[in-house]
Amino acid sequence: MSSRSRKIILSILVVVLLLPPAAYWIGDAWIESSGGRLMLEQELSRRTGMSVRLEGEFNLMLLPDIGVDGTALLIGGEAGAASLFASFEEFEISVALMPLFQRQVIIEWIRLSGGRIYPDRYRGADSPGHAGSARLPEIQELTLRDFEILLPDESAPPLRLKSLDVNHFADGQQTSFSLEIEKLVTASGWLLWDSTRPGIRFGDLDLDLGGQMLSGIACLLLEPWTLHADLHAATLDIDSLRNGLPDAFSGSGDGELPLDLRVRLGVEELRSSGVVARGVKLSAGDSPDCQ
Repeated sequence: MSSRSRKIILSILVVVLLLPPAAYWIGDAWIESSGGRLMLEQELSRRTGMSVRLEGEFNLMLLPDIGVDGTALLIGGEAGAASLFASFEEFEISVALMPLFQRQVIIEWIRLSGGRIYPDRYRGADSPGHAGSARLPEIQELTLRDFEILLPDESAPPLRLKSLDVNHFADGQQTSFSLEIEKLVTASGWLLWDSTRPGIRFGDLDLDLGGQMLSGIACLLLEPWTLHADLHAATLDIDSLRNGLPDAFSGSGDGELPLDLRVRLGVEELRSSGVVARGVKLSAGDSPDCQ
């Protein structure tokens, strides 16, 4: 091995050995000297249009990437207040390293777990009239785990979201996703956050709803909280579907549905109580509009 080659290899080894302590020093300086917590809160608040606060533990994170982790991330009002939109028990937020030198925060991925979300309390820019101003940050990866979705109907039991994974998220851009809501649905496809009509559009949907397979498009509007869906199923067993869903969604409960549903469903083969019908079209509520 030549002297030049040895010097190159040695230089590479030195860089590899010094990178972790350098990253730690930069990250620690950002947190302690540059107000990292406040900068992160301001960036998240600016992008979501609602106040975001990191009120629990706040620690430097080196693995799996440079960033911070901690407890008690709140979105919206104070903990316990009627204006609180969401709270999470644990968070991990990765940020790009080099922009920290210019006191800039660029979020690369976010992982949240535990806690609760109140969808009907969504208020873009902290006021009902300015929801369209919220522009969410570009994020390589957004991961949510094990939290409850509290429905507008207080008598309805909360939905437990076991997982939501979104890759390469950007405001106004189609983004792949997968989710699982316990005892209700698993889904995959693409989603698009629409800041002009506050809500989320879904396409190329593949749904497993109580053991029944469906596909199509949908949109979830946040003001007011309304679900539109235009779906298709090759076969659909009404009895199995009713038995596989929570009472609030199966129609077997005494109260009204916990959200405004506007659904159109085409079924090639529909089965119910031993009866089979083909080429059936079903609808619920007004005609869905996801344009």
